[in-house]
Amino acid sequence: MDTRPLFSVIIPVYNAEKYLAQCVDSLLDQNFSDFELLLVDDGSPDGSGAICDEYAAKDERVQVIHQANAGPTPARRRGLERARGEYVCFVDADDWVKPAYFRTIKSYIDRYDPDMVLFDVELDTGPAEEPIRVEEGLYDKARLEAEVYPYMLLDIRRRPFGQQLFPGYLVTKVGRRELIAAHYLQDDRITIFEDVAMSYECLLFSDRVYISREPLYIYRQVAQSNLNHYRPHYLDEVNAVFDYLTAHLSCHGPQYAVQVNAFCARRLIGFMAWELKHSGMDVRATARALKAAENKTGFARKLTCKGLNWPLKLFLLIVKLRLYWPAALLVKLRM
Repeated sequence: MDTRPLFSVIIPVYNAEKYLAQCVDSLLDQNFSDFELLLVDDGSPDGSGAICDEYAAKDERVQVIHQANAGPTPARRRGLERARGEYVCFVDADDWVKPAYFRTIKSYIDRYDPDMVLFDVELDTGPAEEPIRVEEGLYDKARLEAEVYPYMLLDIRRRPFGQQLFPGYLVTKVGRRELIAAHYLQDDRITIFEDVAMSYECLLFSDRVYISREPLYIYRQVAQSNLNHYRPHYLDEVNAVFDYLTAHLSCHGPQYAVQVNAFCARRLIGFMAWELKHSGMDVRATARALKAAENKTGFARKLTCKGLNWPLKLFLLIVKLRLYWPAALLVKLRM
């Protein structure tokens, strides 16, 4: 009889031959076997595909899917189509997990029967800069609505410009396969913050969530990763994320619309921080870049000051008034 595993682990693989063995071994070497491992070779031009095949040949838990390069979101979707586990885990090919990864998550599942399990992350260089900032424990729907949903995308009670209750990383969230499949990102135009675009939607449709502050996942800081290299079309991409979140979260009520608006308003600050670094902290060059991006996208005009704390509200108002140089200077002073 074919019994489905407890976990399906999906790893999109692209140009990862340098790190892939450490990633896969961190999963296969654990004292736990009730899982399947789906390696999706996303058209890697290096030796990653061959490494995937080697693991499949020697361990029956490993399956390999080869496809033409399409990006991490379609690659994860391809793995999800093949997945049979009760719960789905996502791991990135250049990261790895702690030795107690499976058993710790299973202990939460056995005790609480949650729709999702959230846990913390460590950087390969040390503790994460933005760890989970809510109390560890089980959150039923009433507790989610009171303590998580109003602040999950951006908690404007914290710091001048706010910060998230927990990072949106998909890799630190394990969910029931049916839940993940129902809300997995379908818009392949989104190539940044794709984790955010779906993980918070899954939270919204969960009735029971266990939040752990234990760091079970190690994130490798790679200079060439999606969020670590200069993106000249950053605001175009955030604009697409805003449209997606508006369609999938804001429609569920005013508190979610406020969250989406605040999250995206803070991305304006992120855009300017990147531009400042790229220009050697040149305020005028950054102001010109913001002006060009805003003329193209009209992104700031979509946002509202309603519901923002005063520092973020002031910053957005300055941008809306097209005072780009003062806005850039303000961000530089905060860096």
